[in-house]
Amino acid sequence: MSKKSNKKVEPKYIESKLHNPMLNYSVYYMSPMEKILVPVLAFLAGGFVSNIFFGGLFKTSDGYKTTATTISDLIFFIVVGLIVVKYAIPIYKANRKEKRDTLLKLQFRDMLQSLAASFSSGSNVHAAFESAYVDLTLQYSPTDYIVIELKEIIDGVNQNIAVEDMLRDFAVRSGNDDVNSFVDVFTICYHKGGDMNAVIGRTTSVISGKMEIIDEINTKLTSNKLQHTVMSLMPILIVGILKVTNKSFADSFASPLGVIVNVIAIGIFIGSYVYGNKICQIKV
Repeated sequence: MSKKSNKKVEPKYIESKLHNPMLNYSVYYMSPMEKILVPVLAFLAGGFVSNIFFGGLFKTSDGYKTTATTISDLIFFIVVGLIVVKYAIPIYKANRKEKRDTLLKLQFRDMLQSLAASFSSGSNVHAAFESAYVDLTLQYSPTDYIVIELKEIIDGVNQNIAVEDMLRDFAVRSGNDDVNSFVDVFTICYHKGGDMNAVIGRTTSVISGKMEIIDEINTKLTSNKLQHTVMSLMPILIVGILKVTNKSFADSFASPLGVIVNVIAIGIFIGSYVYGNKICQIKV
């Protein structure tokens, strides 16, 4: 008997200290529109590529399509399309989650900067968070992540829930090392009576420094990433042009040997693409 997978499925929302459903940032759930568009576009893209590499099998010697040609084209279209859908959706979700994490980190940095300004003016913890909320509502919309999170923190404090507990709840859901580190330092400083202004200022400086380094790295890698994407798509474009303009080339592809060669070549392309992505991904 095969063992069932014990992998835990992360929920989209986690109940907060106020028993409100709050976003779980460790997982990305597609919207209803994305659930339709992403699989459809991935399926069509996979089918189009399959037609370039595996289309036209079983043609007559005069180059006319047969019933077997139509059936094989359809089978390859469906099979390759489904394979692309299977792997494209996780890649899409990972990319969307990464962009959301980056956006949350930027918004969190803005929150820290606002808190630092409030503490430097002599505000207490509660007043500093309320002032930061007012500042962020002027900078962001009510649906932005940090505005929602900060409102939840303030509501929790107003209902006699410790501010560090509300911050910890946010940190756990965020899955962000910077947020977790800030909460650890904040909790110790808050209970030990440390210099909150210095702590917030130092934390903001460290996070801003990391973001500047990441931005500089991404800027330098932008051209390389573009070249990597172009080089990954180039084989598809070249094969498509040659099949349209060169009949003998198209005929050599439309054969059992051509299918075998194409499968090997596609495997090499995919391996090169994955390896290139790993090279371009630098974590700070």
